[in-house]
Amino acid sequence: MTRMRQVIINADDFGLSPSVSRAIVDAYRAGNLTSTTMMVNMPGTDDGARLASENPGLAIGLHFCLSEGRPLTVAPSLTDANGNFLERGALLKRALRGQVKETEVRAEFEAQLAKLEGLGIKPTHTDSHQHVHMLPAVFRAIAPVLNARKLPVRLAIPHKPSLALLLRWPLKFVRQSILYRSSQQFKRQVSTRTNDVLVSVHDLSTPPTGYTAETLRQLVHEAPADAQVVELMVHPYIPGADIDALYPTDLALRKPFFEKCYAEHRILSGPPLFAHDPNVTLTTYGSAS
Repeated sequence: MTRMRQVIINADDFGLSPSVSRAIVDAYRAGNLTSTTMMVNMPGTDDGARLASENPGLAIGLHFCLSEGRPLTVAPSLTDANGNFLERGALLKRALRGQVKETEVRAEFEAQLAKLEGLGIKPTHTDSHQHVHMLPAVFRAIAPVLNARKLPVRLAIPHKPSLALLLRWPLKFVRQSILYRSSQQFKRQVSTRTNDVLVSVHDLSTPPTGYTAETLRQLVHEAPADAQVVELMVHPYIPGADIDALYPTDLALRKPFFEKCYAEHRILSGPPLFAHDPNVTLTTYGSAS
């Protein structure tokens, strides 16, 4: 018997740049997004706020950022010598050494929430850029705020790692095992709504040239049977000089990621993915049961 799924289709990176925000709005207007999460410390933040006001039905949360751009607070344990956020790898190393100050993480989280609200947007939920909130030190810092504000949070919950994955892709097995254990622990630390599993094209080994609407539908339908609330995480981008200008030194390294994003925009700006699927109900973190 096929089980009804509640599906949240969330686009990350709203506010990263004007072209990214426009791509996300394209997907929303096509009926293929239920929510997005917004970066409030990037060059496209103000443009994203304008688009948000023009699309009041779009649920918007905070895309908490600790690994790109500059902080809104003074946070020496999170930044480099120039005052920029550390890249994710450097942040991870610093966190593993116990050198990330949780007081600074919490202050920055609260500042980014306040900035979002100051733009006229009431956050429906939160996640984070590059899943940095899944670092234990970061999650410990923000969990009290989530509980106090009753703010739902996305957890990067993968499929439960299998023996088949271990044999086929050992490194991914290790990463997913860590994420799976961490997410189960974090879920017990919050009293707010979360998802039951997170799926995305980044789980796939197939090239983006082969992505179709069926690719995204399959990700949802192949989620674990006991996952009631499934988040399909997407990153619809359209090519633009503004996004290229953000990464002048490592544009070539980011190209494979961008190609996936361009493919997602192509799919998500087309016909609604689940319009005729009786087993899927599209929802948001504010409406999921």
